[in-house]
Amino acid sequence: MTLPWPPPNVKPLNRLQVDDGLLINADRWRLAHEYHRQRQNAHFQSLNQPGIVSDMGVQIVEPPAEVIPKYRDNRWVQIQPGVAIDLFGNVIVIPEPIDFRISSEVVHEEALMVYLVVSYVDPDQLQRQTTTNGNGDVVTETFRIDEKNTPPAPWEVELCRIFLEPGEVQLSPPADVFYPSSNNLDLRYRPQARSRPQGLVRLGQITQNSAEDEVDFSHLFYLLQSVEALYPRLQGSEDIGQFSLRSTEELEQLVTYDLVYLKSQPSRSLNSEERAILKQYVERGGVLFVEAEIQGSKVEELISLQYQLIEALNRLANGTTVAKDDPEREEKLANFAEITESLQTELKGVKESLIEQIDELSKEFQTFARELGQPLEDLDRLSRTHPLRTQPFLFAALPPVNGQSIKLLAGGGIIVVLGNLSSAWGLDEELSLSRETIRTAQEMGINILNYARSRRQMMQLMQAIPERES
Repeated sequence: MTLPWPPPNVKPLNRLQVDDGLLINADRWRLAHEYHRQRQNAHFQSLNQPGIVSDMGVQIVEPPAEVIPKYRDNRWVQIQPGVAIDLFGNVIVIPEPIDFRISSEVVHEEALMVYLVVSYVDPDQLQRQTTTNGNGDVVTETFRIDEKNTPPAPWEVELCRIFLEPGEVQLSPPADVFYPSSNNLDLRYRPQARSRPQGLVRLGQITQNSAEDEVDFSHLFYLLQSVEALYPRLQGSEDIGQFSLRSTEELEQLVTYDLVYLKSQPSRSLNSEERAILKQYVERGGVLFVEAEIQGSKVEELISLQYQLIEALNRLANGTTVAKDDPEREEKLANFAEITESLQTELKGVKESLIEQIDELSKEFQTFARELGQPLEDLDRLSRTHPLRTQPFLFAALPPVNGQSIKLLAGGGIIVVLGNLSSAWGLDEELSLSRETIRTAQEMGINILNYARSRRQMMQLMQAIPERES
């Protein structure tokens, strides 16, 4: 499964079998309580995203009075009390403020990122246990705070980060918390504990060493950024993989992505090696998403004409009201019927021509899809309940982008969009796209991501599970 956090261990829970006369000793008492602890951790780990539950603020303070002069500098912060949950469902409690000195030194001319993290410590793993009374019969679960120069490990919870510049370090609060500068406390990346999404959707990009790669990358990033707000059951991964398809060695990394994006251009076609890599990717559960440019093509003209005819028929149907006492009623109704029949005939011809042009434009991917036994079909000819049309957002018609209508073809692990849908997933250069256009395009994009993730998940559930290492 594509999950950002590991699920609980697949092993049975053992609980104490209690009967009259049972002798309670230390091992049995420990077993009884360990059972409840494991159930609680499994609950937190299964349903929650790890992070900070409350507080655990970080502020800049003066050096504590008892500190020797050598360390009385402007590097001190204070971590406030609070609660967090880690990756494995352990509860981390900081009961009182803790003074902490940032000790990292920038030894080169390049700046250094410092991470302040907290992690759970199991008292059973300590050589000397901490107790809350003199008899030693109560053990306090504890934690540790670390300063690191590498990003937090999965089991650590980030409290803040600081971008240290070369020279004397003087920590300060940021003038703008959304745009901290060097030597400022940066709290933007603190994870918050919350309900866990059903899964993480990963998106890759096939690069073509062109100037458009960076533009396409920004469009994909905007789409992933929108997932959490528009469809909280999924979360978009910030990691957008980039692949060249020049080596079969990429395949093992490629198959970890739910959806791979390819910008199709008339000047470029897939060679045999690229087709072989993508074929294996699709067969192993991935979805190839191809976006084909149609601007200035016959397809664009026919799609536009089709929508114009449909709109004209709708207006005609809504405006054909003739009063019963109108002396020219029969003549007007006959004219309406004649115009309607003419428009319907023209629409039928446009649809037939459009099918031919779409087949020609998508010929390469039609052939590729047939090789996989999954021929591409126009979404308009697929089931009305097809997930690309209905899950999670409902689309009767596909959204136009910048006045340009789009077409969508699908077949198993291949989706082809004729039109520039991705250009409306984020901010354009002129900031001219309306909020409605961006939101509608993002919802269509989320339908595509959800389709890819669901397909890959179900295909994986039907495959053999690799043996776990003991």
